[in-house]
Amino acid sequence: MKVVIDLKKEDFWNFNKFVMFNMPKYRIAMFFSLLSIPVSCIIISKLLGSGWAFSIVAGAIIGGLADVLFVYRIKSRTMKMVVKTGDGVVGEHLIEVNDKGLYDATVKSKSHCAWSDIHDLKQDKDNLYLFVNSMQATIVPKRSFANQAEEQTFIQQVEQYTKKQFNK
Repeated sequence: MKVVIDLKKEDFWNFNKFVMFNMPKYRIAMFFSLLSIPVSCIIISKLLGSGWAFSIVAGAIIGGLADVLFVYRIKSRTMKMVVKTGDGVVGEHLIEVNDKGLYDATVKSKSHCAWSDIHDLKQDKDNLYLFVNSMQATIVPKRSFANQAEEQTFIQQVEQYTKKQFNK
């Protein structure tokens, strides 16, 4: 089965968000990173002599704003990284699945991944992710399929070849 996809920078951001908030080891790291800023603000405020109520409110506000800035910075770096890698990352890809593996062809490059190298299969509401390791995946936007039946056929073929199931 062949599918023409058009990868956009936002697809890579969605992939990074998926990894940060859904993959167990990265979700735990993100949780502690986001929690440490407000807690640190509360402790510093309390050590400077403020009352508990003020320390908690200030920590929540300052920490919350810092967390938003932290996530925005990650998004900004992700978007810049996609642009810096050059042509062939964003844009049109021809994805082909057959019994020999997963093929990804662009104007600039071609790649092949054997089914035994597919580490995991995940999806969210917008994309399918075929992981080759914990941080690298082939992204297949669901908008690339003409209809739900075509998407299901693609998923079934990938599951058949990998002998793995997509998490729904």
